[in-house]
Amino acid sequence: MRITKLVGWMLLIMCLGLAISPVQAWAHTDNSEGFSRITADSGKLHYELLLDYFEFGRVVDLEVPPNASQTVMSGKVEASRRQIQDYVNSNLHVYIDGIRVAGQVVQTSVEQKLNRYYARMVLDFPIDEGAQALEIHYGLFFEDNDPMHRNIATYEWKEKEGQVVFNSGEQDFHSGKSSLFNQVLRFIELGFHHIMIGYDHILFVIALVLGSRKIKDVFKIITVFTLAHSVTLGLTAFHLVSIPPEIVEPLIALSIAFVALESVMGLNSKLRILVVFAFGLIHGIGFAGALELTSAWTWSALLSLASFNIGVECGQALIIFLLFPLLIFVRRFQWSGWLQGSATAGILGFGLWWYFERMLG
Repeated sequence: MRITKLVGWMLLIMCLGLAISPVQAWAHTDNSEGFSRITADSGKLHYELLLDYFEFGRVVDLEVPPNASQTVMSGKVEASRRQIQDYVNSNLHVYIDGIRVAGQVVQTSVEQKLNRYYARMVLDFPIDEGAQALEIHYGLFFEDNDPMHRNIATYEWKEKEGQVVFNSGEQDFHSGKSSLFNQVLRFIELGFHHIMIGYDHILFVIALVLGSRKIKDVFKIITVFTLAHSVTLGLTAFHLVSIPPEIVEPLIALSIAFVALESVMGLNSKLRILVVFAFGLIHGIGFAGALELTSAWTWSALLSLASFNIGVECGQALIIFLLFPLLIFVRRFQWSGWLQGSATAGILGFGLWWYFERMLG
């Protein structure tokens, strides 16, 4: 009996621990995720770089308080061109046909994206008209700020285009050695990472599992959820649908509270499927926040999208395979109702807390 109660408490801690751990109102905790766009024309390589403004301020002193206006932040970035150029050139190495070239900052601004402010810098690197090989070593943030930093880059070079994810373990890109297999692996890892740091998405899946009695019910509900979020993930990633996070994030929090409440009260199966499908559409928009793809429907971009989605599904599957067998075991005992009710109440409470926190900003 002591062992079974210990298992029960482990289940409760697993559910509530995920709810208690996040301290931010928003879905994910990556503070230094960045984006890049790399193109070339007229003897220049254009490198557009977006980095979280306040994280960037840790390595290049921008001297801006957290409540500064976007105009003030833009002015500070523009005034710091020289420092920015030195920092980027020291940590972002660009090689053309094996020869390293230095970039010059030609444009700066501040953009709001995913409910965050990003310092936007455009650097031009000189290239010859007949240049063939492009190599990039991306070392921003890894050593001096955040080893978990990731940068999602979209590139167009010599009639080739694609996407690559830079992280601490994968810092290099070579135009002649890039492969679809490597691209797939990086985006699968990105999708898996994205779901693992998305505490609200995890709690939503847990609430769905808690409300299911049989494994086939779990597969049915998760399949519907997957189909729904895959639709809006694709539409949002390719900029065909755009809904501000100020609307999406509170709805995601509300979906957690609703599904937790529904797992206690119960809905008929048809209505539950419709509710999960509707919430899946909302979560898909949230998932798309981790992607920055070109608006063109290229095979490479579609492959990146599909790979990212596979990573998300792998994360969801891991949660289910860890939780559901434990849940089936615990349900054999009389005290399981109290335990499941406590876990569900905790998820409901944090869903409502996140909702009002996000609504009030």
